[in-house]
Amino acid sequence: MRRIYYRFPTSYDLDFDLPRPFGEVLRCLHTLHDSHSTYRREKELVKRQILVQLATNRMNFEMLDALPPFEDTVTETADLRLIIHDTILSGKGRFPLSEDIFLLRVEDKGGHCECMVVREGDQGTMDATTVRDILKGACP
Repeated sequence: MRRIYYRFPTSYDLDFDLPRPFGEVLRCLHTLHDSHSTYRREKELVKRQILVQLATNRMNFEMLDALPPFEDTVTETADLRLIIHDTILSGKGRFPLSEDIFLLRVEDKGGHCECMVVREGDQGTMDATTVRDILKGACP
């Protein structure tokens, strides 16, 4: 069953291929959900949290942890929403830095997947190439 979002834009910010089978890419995205990492930005330590949502009922998205296992039931196409939160960690507390939201379409192309990325809204500081790098890092 395809999991598509009927409002997915027809023009993309970035279109790239992942040399992995469709089911494996979905499993990588499932492990990416609710993951945390840290990196340094100038003199600040920044925590990055990634949340992944899957299209449901062609109009909404649900968090992956609220859904039953889907990797083997979704076929052909999956539309997802990636929410990336960056938070500055300091001795004085935590301060939100940015929230970036991207729509991601993953299409099965046989032995590989085609991925289309679109920024949702105008907030945040990242671009679609950051999402590509995150996905390629999650699916080595």
